[in-house]
Amino acid sequence: MLTNLRDIVSTSQRNNSRDGITGFLIFDKTWFVQILEGDKTQVMETYNRIARDTRHSTATIMNVRDVEARLFPNWTMGGAMRTPEMEEVYLEHGVGSAMDPSRLKSAQIIALALDLQAFEETKRKGQRLAS
Repeated sequence: MLTNLRDIVSTSQRNNSRDGITGFLIFDKTWFVQILEGDKTQVMETYNRIARDTRHSTATIMNVRDVEARLFPNWTMGGAMRTPEMEEVYLEHGVGSAMDPSRLKSAQIIALALDLQAFEETKRKGQRLAS
């Protein structure tokens, strides 16, 4: 599964860079939750490409909205795979042992993604300082 995740993120980064899309991908053993940002037409084309991808099933749009500024401007596709070390971040957002996207509100997902992004950035900075 980790190889599939790396392939998905790598392909997403390449395609999103080409199409001017930014966003964040959350993976929780069973579910992928993806935030896409950019021109509405490009975002919908990206979603349609994802929905056609045989590695995905039951692709569902949870929310579409206009925003003043991108939340993930530096990520052609950032992402976080749920691990024990970041469990506290999930729990802070009311996500217990298993994530069920159908029970989450879009604002909750965005807040979780922003905190996961901050967690990942802090971890990277710590790794660079330790080197």
